[in-house]
Amino acid sequence: MNDTMTAMAKSIGFNVEKVRKEFPILSKKINGKQLIYFDSAATGHKPKRVIDKLYSFYLEEYGKPNEKHTLGKEATKEMDDARSKVASFIGASKKEVIFTKGCTEGINIVAGGFARGILRKGDIVLITELEHHSNIVPWIMACETTGAELRVIPILPSGELDMKVFEKMLTKKVKIISVSHSSHVLGTVLPIREITKMAHKRDIPVLVDGAQYAPYAKIDVKKLDCDFYTFSGHKMGSPSGIGVLYGKSSWLEKLPPYEGGNDMAKEVRFEEAVFANIPQKFEAGTQPFAQIIAFGELIDFLNEIDMEKSSQYEQELLKYATERLFEIEKVKVIGVAREKEPVISFYLDSMDVKDLEKFLDEKYNIAVRAGELSAQPLMKVLDIPDSQLLRVSLCYYNTFDEIDVLIRAVKRFIKEEDEKIFPSKIF
Repeated sequence: MNDTMTAMAKSIGFNVEKVRKEFPILSKKINGKQLIYFDSAATGHKPKRVIDKLYSFYLEEYGKPNEKHTLGKEATKEMDDARSKVASFIGASKKEVIFTKGCTEGINIVAGGFARGILRKGDIVLITELEHHSNIVPWIMACETTGAELRVIPILPSGELDMKVFEKMLTKKVKIISVSHSSHVLGTVLPIREITKMAHKRDIPVLVDGAQYAPYAKIDVKKLDCDFYTFSGHKMGSPSGIGVLYGKSSWLEKLPPYEGGNDMAKEVRFEEAVFANIPQKFEAGTQPFAQIIAFGELIDFLNEIDMEKSSQYEQELLKYATERLFEIEKVKVIGVAREKEPVISFYLDSMDVKDLEKFLDEKYNIAVRAGELSAQPLMKVLDIPDSQLLRVSLCYYNTFDEIDVLIRAVKRFIKEEDEKIFPSKIF
């Protein structure tokens, strides 16, 4: 890494080397090579203090919340504290924070509620061409159940949403808009505040899939003014199996519950059940309380490292990696939106990115993801060769030196593939 990059990193005031020490797995070596992890868009690694909290809870504190014994009382308090931390972290009230198994369940809670209580034949649900399958399939199911129609907002060649077409699609028949805060493929950050403002003028609610954005930047649901916001913990650094659905109280009171079970009903008779107040109304059965408590520890960690500074650092990583990849002749970067999360996707002229994915893993211990990226419809929209892209997703625990290793590795792969085709070619 050159001196300019070093000086820039220091000027932000974000100490990446200090932060990296909090992640034990980053010191892992395979075949003598240091792990370089560029797949944080799939899942993020866990700070040691989160791992320690989960371990100590199971070892010394384990008890089911809402039980009357001492361990149960302590677990109840820790789970309640975690809900308070999450609420403060996103600018919500405690009763608006629903714990889920992940972002996907959060979307299903809303889609299922709309299918049961709001959508009718002839109604319209709007999503975008950028969506992950998790924000497509639940709405397909809701529309199949109700006779509503799923319509798709197009994107521009830059990867940004076509806001002019979007505005024209906002008719009285639209009952909900469900959009990603940022694209897990192109990195595009959508103008959520503008979207909600346009939607609310027509009394249309907005659900935001924040699975990719939440690990990258601070969220303020009040400023965004969205009606629902959902995200996963595991992408942010918490244990897996935990997520959050935020909903405005007025909407949560209106929607029917998604699942039935214990704790979500305060009175049960054979003839009927009386549902609990929010948020418990949407938390059926025993929650993953150990993971929730460890999630609270993660929130403390993210607050301490200062996500404003970590986001600035990630943007510099993104800029540097993008510039270096554009220098490689056969690399075709997809998605050049003006505002992006730290994700870069590309394909190679006449070469298979799945082969590159394997090469990076086996030769350099670099973890990336290649394929359809859980976005088959988007691949068709983009007309990607063989519907495959290679995604490099960066995080605040990555370094410029790691990007340099990636660039050298990609160049070596291209050279070796060219030599297979043109063995007599002189390099």
